Amino acid sequence: MSNYSGNIQSNAIYRTKFILLLLFSIPSVICALYVVYNVVKLRSFRRRFQNQILIILVFIILFNIVFNIPTSFSFFVRGSVLIHAEFFCRFWQSIDYFLTACVLWCTAIFTIQRYIFVFYPIYIRSKRQKLIFHYVPLVLINIYLFLFYVLTISIDICHHGEHREIKYDKFLCGENCLDREGGISMFNWLFNILFPVFIVILGSLMLLIRVLWTRRMMQRNLRNWSKNWKMITQLLGIALIYTLVWIPLIIISFILIVNENHAFSKSVEDYLYFITYLCELCVPIVVLLLSSELIQSLNRRIWPNFNSMQSVTIGPYSTNVE
Repeated sequence: MSNYSGNIQSNAIYRTKFILLLLFSIPSVICALYVVYNVVKLRSFRRRFQNQILIILVFIILFNIVFNIPTSFSFFVRGSVLIHAEFFCRFWQSIDYFLTACVLWCTAIFTIQRYIFVFYPIYIRSKRQKLIFHYVPLVLINIYLFLFYVLTISIDICHHGEHREIKYDKFLCGENCLDREGGISMFNWLFNILFPVFIVILGSLMLLIRVLWTRRMMQRNLRNWSKNWKMITQLLGIALIYTLVWIPLIIISFILIVNENHAFSKSVEDYLYFITYLCELCVPIVVLLLSSELIQSLNRRIWPNFNSMQSVTIGPYSTNVE
């Protein structure tokens, strides 16, 4: 009887997660595809250097939606892994871990770049400076993350010949050696996950405090203030989502490090890990809503005659129509 009730509860949880993931995935993929469409159509948006990291971030999340999220959909519907094979579990875990860390590190680099754009733009003007502060960090961190997760998950790193137990009825096939092996698991959690999260949260907070502290001086140049404020709002929108989701997860994780047998914290941690998927899916939505150029492009397509109806020309003069 207890197993039957447990199965009903698990099915209800899986069904809820499926619905939530679907509700977030639909607007996310629509916004991501619209961003990609404008990358192709709007040369000015594509070539603007400040937009490049956002474009890369949206492409990574779109790749995640296309190649990783459907496997999660299948699991939540079936209650088991789509293909009962060890190679598929390793592949799913590698893709999932890599894309999660990749999104976090790209957002962290985006945070650092926004700070440089606002307060030290002279350090990122030449091609050499862009290469050092933009392209090289992105390429190196993605190569490192890819190699790290492919090697640690595909190669059996457990000591003493311990072989991991694959659980096809668990999300991501259950824990692997990377999750259980103390030293490398702690390194993965602290450096690959928490470190970029802290960069996003603390970097955004420092940027906001400094902007508020020096806003009078910055507002003297209205053109630069307007451009900087647009970049700041994009970052703060993403940082707010990360703060709301990752801070509780970090707190729960540290509780589990101190007390591994805390059953309630473990249960909460599992739910918060799922919410991080929803957090990533919100990024394309935030990018679209806080990008004035994309919003203007969207408005022109929805209301193509709106601008022409805004004013009525009377002789040499033009008056606004309310």
